[in-house]
Amino acid sequence: MITLLRRNWKYLVPTVAALVIGLVAGIVIEAQQTASANERASAIRSQLNTTLRELAAAHTQMGNDNAKVVAAQARAQNAVNAADAAAQAKYAGRMASANALLRKLGQEQQVVSQSTISQDGVYVVGRDIPSGTYHTSGGSQCYYATLGSTDTSNIMDNNNFNGPETVDVSGAYAFQISGGCTWTKIG
Repeated sequence: MITLLRRNWKYLVPTVAALVIGLVAGIVIEAQQTASANERASAIRSQLNTTLRELAAAHTQMGNDNAKVVAAQARAQNAVNAADAAAQAKYAGRMASANALLRKLGQEQQVVSQSTISQDGVYVVGRDIPSGTYHTSGGSQCYYATLGSTDTSNIMDNNNFNGPETVDVSGAYAFQISGGCTWTKIG
């Protein structure tokens, strides 16, 4: 085997040298590629870190914007609620005023209807009509009589007239009218 090595020695040295040179060249090339890859990775890491910082800042800003939107929505809802409550209170107040006016109007209409007579007939003072002084602007062929009872022949005072007339029925038991005149209590 030694003989074989001596004979092939001249071939073996250049082969081993070529292998070593190839190996060293491969290592150098790989080291250069690794260095280049490391530089690219470092640049990418730097870009990634910058992008992450920008993303975090944007997220923070977006969070701030969202918080502003939520706060604005809450303020708007509170304003709507307050305006709604104020409108409801105002409506309730106006309805109460309107209902009070309606009650008063109803009472006044009742007083007016009790204090205004226009249908021919006999009205008992204090029951059918309030006691007091009545006035009419008149008409044609109007008649009135103050009566001591509901008997139309128990006349205390009477008159046929065409123009205005005023009568105090305070002392009468009944008041008889005919002829289409409207009588309104004035006192």
